[in-house]
Amino acid sequence: MQILLNYFYFLGVFKYVYDNWLKDYKEMFVFAWTDKRRNFGNRTTNRVESQHANLKRYVEDRSSLDRIVGCVRDIVETQFGEIRKTFRESIEKTMKHHKHPMFQHLLGKVSHKALDLLHGEAIRRLDVLERFNSSCGCQMWHSCGLPCACRIEKYMREERPIQLEDIDVFWRKLNFQSCKLIDDSLDVVEELDVVRQQLQSHPPAQQKSLLSKIKAVLTPTKSTKKPPVVQQNTRGRPTTKQVQERLDEASRIDEELRRSSFGDANTCFEGSRQSKYDKPRHSSYVPSQASQQSVIRSQKPKATLSRSKSSKKKETRDDHGFPLIIGDEYVGIIERFKSDIPPVFHPYVSCIRDVMPDGHCGFRSVAVGLGMDQSSWGRIRRDLVQEMDQNESIWFPIFEAWAAGYFYTHRQGLIWDSVAGCGENHWMDFPFAGLLIAQTYGIGVHLLTTTMGASSTYFPILSPPANQQPLFITLTHVNENHFIHVKLEGDYPMPPAHGLWLTHRRPHTEQWEDMYLPRLEWYTSIMNPRPRSNPSLNYIDSYTEE
Repeated sequence: MQILLNYFYFLGVFKYVYDNWLKDYKEMFVFAWTDKRRNFGNRTTNRVESQHANLKRYVEDRSSLDRIVGCVRDIVETQFGEIRKTFRESIEKTMKHHKHPMFQHLLGKVSHKALDLLHGEAIRRLDVLERFNSSCGCQMWHSCGLPCACRIEKYMREERPIQLEDIDVFWRKLNFQSCKLIDDSLDVVEELDVVRQQLQSHPPAQQKSLLSKIKAVLTPTKSTKKPPVVQQNTRGRPTTKQVQERLDEASRIDEELRRSSFGDANTCFEGSRQSKYDKPRHSSYVPSQASQQSVIRSQKPKATLSRSKSSKKKETRDDHGFPLIIGDEYVGIIERFKSDIPPVFHPYVSCIRDVMPDGHCGFRSVAVGLGMDQSSWGRIRRDLVQEMDQNESIWFPIFEAWAAGYFYTHRQGLIWDSVAGCGENHWMDFPFAGLLIAQTYGIGVHLLTTTMGASSTYFPILSPPANQQPLFITLTHVNENHFIHVKLEGDYPMPPAHGLWLTHRRPHTEQWEDMYLPRLEWYTSIMNPRPRSNPSLNYIDSYTEE
């Protein structure tokens, strides 16, 4: 139909191609009929080719493996962001050409791509079916799972909208959550009964052999089969005595294997008395690990040369004020950031991790603190947005009390669907980022700074501690526009809880502050020491009185 529509004014050309080629020889050069199978518009036989070309645009000449892996990760992240963006637009936005009464049950529930295909199919119904009085062919129904032109005509004739059930689930899924299988249950009793019936049809000897194999699969640690041992000494031909010992050992193992399995040593079945092991065909025969472990031989212990080496003890470098960071290779990063880390924490810093300064540095540092790779910054952003959406009734008044409209401003700043660097409007914004991170992951968050006011700690505002040793991550604000991850160890003094947490916390979350109250008070006593009394101030000079 598409060819007929394109060559409407050249019907002679179409008639020639059809009569001389398509009519008699189409089966010879057609690989597959794409309109007969459900393919959702994918008509290529090599789905990797387009992605390969996309990767070539990223990769330079003579690129290393780590760069290629990074490029693949960037491509996947970009595609993930684009698909996620289309999901969000399909749910939240309505295009002008989709505002048709026939689509009213589909808006926000199916993808825009499906609505575009339905819109084009409705136009095809007018242009092709009515003009040429031809049949539909139901290509859209068979290949894409969408109502075709004849079905759309039926909806219009009955003056009713397209039903959501008539749309394939492929177009209705607007999230990344895994789908449950329709029938994933398994009747274990019935399956075992079939196995039992098959076992009973075999002779007793074969039954025991099959049962031993089944048990070896279920409990591989009790299997008699062991991996072969790699021969350590490959020099020299083994003596006749050694070869005979190996043959005797193989025969002994063969005798054990012919005996009853499942621990019944008194019952045995008949088998060949002749050993299955022949004489080794080469001199490098090595017994299995089982044979080496089951036989004890009296051998003369080999003399081992003990060489006395004086191991030099690594000196701890404390000349930079970071006693837990050992090694000259860390001197550079210490010099870069030691002025941005408050001195009170220097003795407790065990690691300083700088991340890529591309606007996502705050989210990268959080990912590192959670044990992930810094490239997982996109996941951190999505988790924070999900937290704001799930508990919108709680977070909305907190954000709006700070500034009118700040809830949606902060949420929009967390959304970034590209792998490229972002602008200042999408940077991590404290103090609300600290509250969101703490609540999302159920952890404590430290913000160390010498430029953004005072250092502070953020706890979850809704949930108490899940265990006695919850996780803490530490972000440090450096150079007035960059975040890095710092790992603190030991019972370090803890910065005070931020005022927003003290204001909006739920009563049962006070356990966080109670659990770490000594360390919180210790930090306060260090930063604000009490003035010492001066005895000279109490001295009264009697000579000044008259």
